[in-house]
Amino acid sequence: MKKLIYLFLVFAMNLLFSNTILAQDITEKDMQDQLLRLKEDPKDFAANFIVGGFYYNLASEPQTEASKMKLVEYLTQGTPYEEKKQTLLKKAMPYFENAYAINKTDTRVVNVLKAIYQNTGEVKLYRRKPEEIQAQFQEKLNKIEFKTIE
Repeated sequence: MKKLIYLFLVFAMNLLFSNTILAQDITEKDMQDQLLRLKEDPKDFAANFIVGGFYYNLASEPQTEASKMKLVEYLTQGTPYEEKKQTLLKKAMPYFENAYAINKTDTRVVNVLKAIYQNTGEVKLYRRKPEEIQAQFQEKLNKIEFKTIE
């Protein structure tokens, strides 16, 4: 059973990060510039997207390392990689939520939020039908309001 869960997680995360919509590299300087921009205008869609994208892209690094592990190694040593990935995705989340609050029609933001919510457990996948997952995701999106990020 553990092997099946592991294989599912590896497959899902490889799919998530291989289909990343943030294919462009976002540097630390880019992110810092956009944080300054957000101080001037917190509702700048592009700045929220870029800062969120910076953290989202960083989350692919620990996932890549974890996916190289064999099952036994992952089960015994994978926790730090998972924790780092979760931390980075949670840092990205409020920026993408703000981007969504600013522009609810941007499909890139919706897709990234869906991936983040699924990976962080905000949307439960286990023993759910696709329509239940979609309904839960839509419910989560409906609750998003713009928030100032400190």
